[in-house]
Amino acid sequence: MGRLSAATRSRLDDLIAEDAGADEESAGGGGTFFAELKADPGALGLDSLLAEVNKLQRVRGLQLPPELFGDISGKLVAAWRARAAKEYPSDLRAAAGPVRYTLLSTLCHVRETEITDSLVELRSTGT
Repeated sequence: MGRLSAATRSRLDDLIAEDAGADEESAGGGGTFFAELKADPGALGLDSLLAEVNKLQRVRGLQLPPELFGDISGKLVAAWRARAAKEYPSDLRAAAGPVRYTLLSTLCHVRETEITDSLVELRSTGT
């Protein structure tokens, strides 16, 4: 948590903020971009490609430090990412700051890498 600026922590909190327009029946409520971030890109096409580019830009807008997990084991980062992917926004809002920011920043950091890799792969296949 100490590796994240106050502005970055605020942007992470925005990911899981209550969304007044969210469907009341959705489990956990809120977090529209959070749900998008966790989702797979779907069928290959221009719309999904543009959605992934937009998602990547939004994740980069969080301004996570590039060295955030430089000294953390890959297994631990993978475990945190898996846990974050299973959480509802309401659960993360209720979590203590250190837990919330660790899980959110891990998910965002790993997803940024995954999205970048998939876009590079798409580009290299000529699609």
